[in-house]
Amino acid sequence: MLTFVIPVKSKSVSNDWVGVCQLLETTLKSICNQTDSNYEILVVCHEIPEINYDHEKLHFIHPDFPPPLEKSNDQKGNLLRKRIDKGDKVKVGVAYAVEKFNTDYVMLVDSDDFISNRISEFVNNSGNDLPGWFVGKGYLNLNWKYVLLVTKQFNYLCGSSVIVKPNLIQHFFDKGKIDLYLDHRLTKLAPDIELKKVPFSAAIYNMRNGENIWMSTQNVKTFGQRGNWLSLQGLKRMYGRLKNYQFRFITPGLRKEFNF
Repeated sequence: MLTFVIPVKSKSVSNDWVGVCQLLETTLKSICNQTDSNYEILVVCHEIPEINYDHEKLHFIHPDFPPPLEKSNDQKGNLLRKRIDKGDKVKVGVAYAVEKFNTDYVMLVDSDDFISNRISEFVNNSGNDLPGWFVGKGYLNLNWKYVLLVTKQFNYLCGSSVIVKPNLIQHFFDKGKIDLYLDHRLTKLAPDIELKKVPFSAAIYNMRNGENIWMSTQNVKTFGQRGNWLSLQGLKRMYGRLKNYQFRFITPGLRKEFNF
């Protein structure tokens, strides 16, 4: 069985709590679109999100530690505390999934992304002898009307990319990398433990919404707009960024698979 673990930021550190709740609702609807019903969803949160959606697979649990304390004029420190809070919520969710569901695998999902409806079926039909998988290929949603960007380095960009045996989650945490804390880029956890790549585009990174901890709206603007694109230097920058991506038209089939 697969358990989706979703850490949600506290209302006290959200730019727009209503927006956070709305994004989470779309994520939950996306996950609950699975073709294989042998899964559970754990939302780890300090406050129950204000959503108009319920599902038999959906469970809310509360951590036993307080929300991160934001300090004025300490932007870097505030960011680190949010990352630590997110990582610690993941630990709480994974432990609960083991205790209550005896889950075989957990998938870490950010509270604003979209997940393929094939994930649960893929994991549950793969046997239990593998350590897990990573999402290498996925989509980036920049709120363009008709297209998404396709990337083959999805796990380097988005946290909704780790599917792993619960006992291996410890490998993704490194106190020596406190600026990252939960390192979702890892694919080799030990000399004899290596994750396989999910063989299809498995998730959509919903980037430009103002609530991403790492990819803020300003960073997305930097990703897509930097300097004068009409200059030679600007065009070279654009080519350097976009040559690693492809465009994918948003088709009815894609909307059905990700339920967005």
